[in-house]
Amino acid sequence: MLARSLRRLRSLLPAVALATAVGCALPPPPLRGGPFAPIEPEQAARGATATEPVRWGGVIVENRPGRDRTCFLVLGMALDDTARPHHRDESEGRFLACAQGFFDPEVYAPDRHLTVVGWLNGTNPEKIGGYEYQAPLVEAYTVYLWPHRERVYAWGPYPYWGWGPGVWVGPGWYPWGPYPYFYRPWYW
Repeated sequence: MLARSLRRLRSLLPAVALATAVGCALPPPPLRGGPFAPIEPEQAARGATATEPVRWGGVIVENRPGRDRTCFLVLGMALDDTARPHHRDESEGRFLACAQGFFDPEVYAPDRHLTVVGWLNGTNPEKIGGYEYQAPLVEAYTVYLWPHRERVYAWGPYPYWGWGPGVWVGPGWYPWGPYPYFYRPWYW
């Protein structure tokens, strides 16, 4: 009887694991929906248009609050399965996203990750230093500010090479914890 129950439970384990993995890869509810236009900011800057809304994201470069709306200049980046901008050393081009209402520049600050959903509405001339370019303009109806990533803590022992609390340590093992995997001493 117990063996049969264990076999039944063991046969359900892959399905439960798959459902859990799929459930973790969904975007937050405000960013779901679609279909979204398969167009990137660089293509839109060259004049490509879309009949569906776009879902773009990136890092906020500048927050420009206005009288009745706020515009964000965003450094576009590829989105992962959860619609979060995937930080890497390449850009998909800059774009301007404008939404109704006031978005506080201290909260929606530069270097924060942002994903927007909205309609393309032409381009807007922008300037970086002496370089002029056309930034696609998105009339956003959804603006999603991603929370800061939490640090991952590990209980030792685990290998570590680098600066320890005030001294050089390595190669070696910290036999105690918790220390973050991405440990940075306070004086860096």
